[in-house]
Amino acid sequence: MPLIKKVFNRESASLSKQKIIKVNPYENPENVMELMARVCSAVPNADTDLYWNVIKDAYNKEIRGKSLCDYLAENRGNFINVDFEHDLDNLCMQLSWSLATRENTEHTQIVVAGGFSSGKSSFLNRLTNSTNLLPTGVEPVSVVKTYLYCSRNTKSISVKGVNQKNVLVDLDTGVLHAIQHAKKSNIFLASVLDKLFVEIPSQNLDGIVFIDTPGYNNSDKANQSNGKTDRETALEALGEGNVLFWLVDCERGTTVSNDIEIIKQFNGKKVFIFNKADKKGPQECEKIVEEAANTLYKEFPKEDIIDIIAYSTLDNKVYYSENKMTLPAIVFEAKKSGNGVREVHDLKESIGKLFDNEIIASKNTINDINKEYNELVDQKKKYQEYYNNAKEYQDSIVCNIREVLVDGYNQVMAAADRITDVSLNTLNRFCDFINTMYHWDNTDHECWNNTLTPKIDSANRQYSSCCNNHNAAIEYQFYKEDYRKKLVNVIDEEEDEIVDNYKELYEDACKECENALERKSREQVMVKDMEEYRGVFLSALDMGIKLYQNQNKATSIRNDEYNVPNIFESINKDNYKLFLHCFEDGVDLTVCNVDGYNPLTLAVHVGNNMMVQFLLDHDADPSIKDKRGYNAFHTAVEDQYRDICKILLDNDPDLIDSKTDSGESVKDLAKKQTFSKWIEQEIDSAM
Repeated sequence: MPLIKKVFNRESASLSKQKIIKVNPYENPENVMELMARVCSAVPNADTDLYWNVIKDAYNKEIRGKSLCDYLAENRGNFINVDFEHDLDNLCMQLSWSLATRENTEHTQIVVAGGFSSGKSSFLNRLTNSTNLLPTGVEPVSVVKTYLYCSRNTKSISVKGVNQKNVLVDLDTGVLHAIQHAKKSNIFLASVLDKLFVEIPSQNLDGIVFIDTPGYNNSDKANQSNGKTDRETALEALGEGNVLFWLVDCERGTTVSNDIEIIKQFNGKKVFIFNKADKKGPQECEKIVEEAANTLYKEFPKEDIIDIIAYSTLDNKVYYSENKMTLPAIVFEAKKSGNGVREVHDLKESIGKLFDNEIIASKNTINDINKEYNELVDQKKKYQEYYNNAKEYQDSIVCNIREVLVDGYNQVMAAADRITDVSLNTLNRFCDFINTMYHWDNTDHECWNNTLTPKIDSANRQYSSCCNNHNAAIEYQFYKEDYRKKLVNVIDEEEDEIVDNYKELYEDACKECENALERKSREQVMVKDMEEYRGVFLSALDMGIKLYQNQNKATSIRNDEYNVPNIFESINKDNYKLFLHCFEDGVDLTVCNVDGYNPLTLAVHVGNNMMVQFLLDHDADPSIKDKRGYNAFHTAVEDQYRDICKILLDNDPDLIDSKTDSGESVKDLAKKQTFSKWIEQEIDSAM
C-alpha cells in the first residue's frame, strides 16, 4: 500500500510540473522599482504650449486691420453675451485640459462594475477574447482605473499608462500583472500610475471601450498604491460611462438589492449580469434572474435596463436572459446607447456656438430692423402725405380766408359806405326839399294851405322815418381791418404749426429710417466680421489640436535595443536580474546548451540557490534530464551542493531514487566525491 501511494504521489506531482516556464519579470521587486523610476521620470513629448501658441496667433490675427482681441474689447457692449471674451478664454482653457487627458474618445464607454469577486476581469478577458490579459484571482486587481479600447484598426495588444504628472508612457502587458503582484513584491507600481489604457484588436467590439473597476465593496481602507478606496475608484468610473455592465456573483443569488444605492449613481442604460452561472444551472439561473428583475424594475425605468442575464464566463454562455437576448446582441444594443466622451469635439462646438450665437443674434436683429424699416417707410410715407396735404390746405384755405376777411371784407365795407353816403345824400336833398316847401308854405299862399300843408306834413313824417331807418342801418357791427388781418395771421400760424408738426414727424421718420439702415449696416458688418473671426479661430483650434495630438505621443520608457537575455548566459554570469528577464517570453527547460546542461541543471551546476529555488517555485520539473543524462539532483550530488540537494529533495523526495541515463544511482554519483556518507544518510532516512 505505501508503494502504491508513493507511485500515485509521484504521478500527481509530475502532472503539476512545468517544462516551459513563463514568468512576469515584475515579480522581482528590483524590476518593479526600475520600471517605477522610468515611469516617474518620463517627460511628455509635447505640452499644450503647442496648442496655446496657435490660439494666441488666432487672437492676434488681424481682419481689416483689427485683431480679435481688439475687436472683442471694442464691441463688448454690442454683444448679447457681454462676457463673450471671458467665456471664449474659459472654453479654450477647458479644451486645453481636455487635450491633456486621454479618456476622450468617440467609443461607447461601458463601465464594468460590481461587487468584490464578481469576476469582472475574467468576464472582460473572455468578452475581448484576450486570454490572461487582465490578472484574475481573489486579490483585488483593478486598483488603477483601466480602459480597454477595442478597435478593428488595432493590430496587437498594447498598454499605455498615465503617470502622476499626466505623462503618457508606453508599457508592456506584463505591467497589468505587476499591479496584481504588488503584495508579493511589496512594491506598489500603481502608486506611480493614474490610469491605464489597453488597446485591443477586435472586429466585433470595434467602437467600444470597457472601463474595468475594482469591487466597490471590497474594503473601506485606502489602497497603499494610490491612497484611494476601491469604492472611490469605482464611483469615479461610474461618472464616465455611457452604459453600465453590473456583475454579480451568481452564488450570491438575488442580493443585487444590496447594490441598488450605488447603481442609482449611474445615469445611463444598464445590463445586469449574474456571472458564474455554470455553478447554478439553467433552472436556478432563471429563478435568480426573474427574482432580480422584480426588484430592478421597481427601482429603475424598464427602458433603462437593456437586459438581465445569467452568464458563465467559463462556458461563454448565457444561461438565461430576461429579454431573450444573446451576449453579442446585448453588446450591440449597449454600443448604440452612447457616443463616448467627445469632450474635445463638444468644446469645439461650444466655441463655435459662442460665435454663432452672436452671428444669429445679429441676423435676428437685421430681420427685426428690416421689419422695423418697412414699418418706418410706411409711416414716413403717411407723414409725408399728411405734410403735403397740410401744406396744400394751408396754402389754399389761408389764402381764401385772407381774401374773404381782408380783401373781400374791405370791398363790402367800402360798398356799404358808399350806400350809406348815397342814402345820407338823398335824405339831405329830401330834407332840403322839405325845408324849401316849409319855407314856401309859410309865405302868402293861403290858397294852398288846405292842400299842400297836409302833404308837406306827411312827407316830413316819411322823412323822419327814413332818417330813423338810415340811422338804424348805419349802426351795424363790423371788424376792423387790423383785427381781421390779425385773425388771418393767427389762422395762418396755426396752420403753420400743423404743417410744421407733420413736417417734423416726416423728418423724424426719415431719420429713423436712416438710423435703421445704419444699425442694419453695423449688424451686417458684425455678422461678416464674426463669421470671419469664427472661421479663423476654429481653423486655429483644429490646427492646435492636431499639432498637439500628433506630437503628444506616448513616451517610450523601454530600451529599443533591449532583447530578452539568453538563459544560459545569465546563469553563467550569475546575474539574477538578467535571469528573471529571461522568462518574459518563456524558457523551455528541455533545451540544453553546448555543454549538455538544461537551465535547471546549469543553475545547480553553478551553485546559484536563488535561481534553483525560483525555478522550483514556478513548478519546474527537477526530474527532467539534460543531454548528459543528468537531472538537477544528479548534478547537485555530483557537484557536492548539499544545500541544493536539500532544496531539491524538499521539492520532490522521489529524486533520491532517480538514476542517470547511464544507470548510475545518486549513491554511485556520490561515491565519485567525498560526501558519500551524507548521501547515504539521506538515502537511509528516505526509506
